[in-house]
Amino acid sequence: MDQVDVSVIMTVKNGEKFLESSLSSVFYQTYLPQEVVVVNDGSDDNTWDILMELRSTAPIPVQLVNTQGIGRSKALNLAVSHAKCRWLANIDADDKWLPEKLEKQALTIGIFPDAELVVTASQTVYGDGEGETQAKGGFAITPMGRESFYIRNPINHSSILFSRRLFDEVGGYDETMTRQVDIDLWIRALQRGHTFYRVDLPLTIKRLHDAQSFEVGNRLGYTFNSFKISLKKLWKLNAPFYYFPIPFVKFAYNNIPRSIRRHLMK
Repeated sequence: MDQVDVSVIMTVKNGEKFLESSLSSVFYQTYLPQEVVVVNDGSDDNTWDILMELRSTAPIPVQLVNTQGIGRSKALNLAVSHAKCRWLANIDADDKWLPEKLEKQALTIGIFPDAELVVTASQTVYGDGEGETQAKGGFAITPMGRESFYIRNPINHSSILFSRRLFDEVGGYDETMTRQVDIDLWIRALQRGHTFYRVDLPLTIKRLHDAQSFEVGNRLGYTFNSFKISLKKLWKLNAPFYYFPIPFVKFAYNNIPRSIRRHLMK
């Protein structure tokens, strides 16, 4: 397998609770990245002290960038500007990777030289859950076309490995956006014809917890933003007309009381 040089990027704000778990999952990869770049975006908890301690024992170089709080999109672009490698892998500070995550993605790039973005399937854990430590199933790769995005965003931001060429050509993350900045980037990349693949193994763990904006009284703002992005996505990807009612249904569903939603799910 040809060398796939990888810079891992992370932005964090007040992420002390899960930060060590997240970065440790990077340091224990079977295919080690060349570096990690962490932007501490105005934390006022113990995040910076934890980062300094983890850097001192890390098996790879760790760059730390401190800001007074510039926002998610700017912080992501800042992290990329400090990264040195041709391939970029984001991990959110409350998520983590299984050990073979980068190895399987690098293998995919070796098999499909046209790949510009490779993601993995994901597990979801709640609160302090740890998730499965081994992915079940065989190694398989699925191409991801525009139609994969019509109903939902199928990409967990912490699962991505993408080329710097893609990032530069689409102009990076949109710094005017404050929420769900990742799906906007994928839409622009798809419009330009970049090729996506998915490793069909749940090698990324997505953590849902009460400190996230969706769960702390901001449901209406979050779901309305999702509604607008969903309509924009369908329009820009030239989706068939019968997909356009879906964002309206999802917006209504996501704003009914949680107890009713749970009953409906059952």
